[in-house]
Amino acid sequence: MKDYRQAQIVRLDIIAGLYKRGYSYRAIREEVMARLDLEAYSLRTVHKDVNTLLEEWRRTRIENFDLSVQLELERIDDMIREAWAAWDKSKTDYERKKAKQQGVPGGGDDGEGVVTVKMEQQKEEVICYGDPRYLELVHKLSQERRKLLGLYAPEKKDIKNEFSFANMLKETSVDEE
Repeated sequence: MKDYRQAQIVRLDIIAGLYKRGYSYRAIREEVMARLDLEAYSLRTVHKDVNTLLEEWRRTRIENFDLSVQLELERIDDMIREAWAAWDKSKTDYERKKAKQQGVPGGGDDGEGVVTVKMEQQKEEVICYGDPRYLELVHKLSQERRKLLGLYAPEKKDIKNEFSFANMLKETSVDEE
């Protein structure tokens, strides 16, 4: 049983590369027989091996898909937390200070340097109400999260040909009159 499983693993490795390149079952059969020096390898076994590969890939993709979705959800959650923190910070009032100095050259023993003759300071109280861009970002990220989770109902498209050939004829005849 162990030898059969090892032989199958070797075959599946060869088949995977050939199948991805679009080889037919007959071409896969010939290539596997040549590479493994097999005397017999039926098309039915090729079909079974390809189906085994496809099922394995499907399972792997589903597992990887679930992990990818979870990773994206974690990333979105982190960004939402950061956006909320930035929103809270953008609502914090602060005091803006400005300082100006005027000076004249000289003043030291060697004649170099600057002597300050005038200093001005201004203070202004800034009242903040929050930057709405952060709320917009939270909204967009929340939408993305809901899409990943499949919480939205599928969109229905009502396709009606309002400009049918019959309507075009009616419009043309009305225009001609």
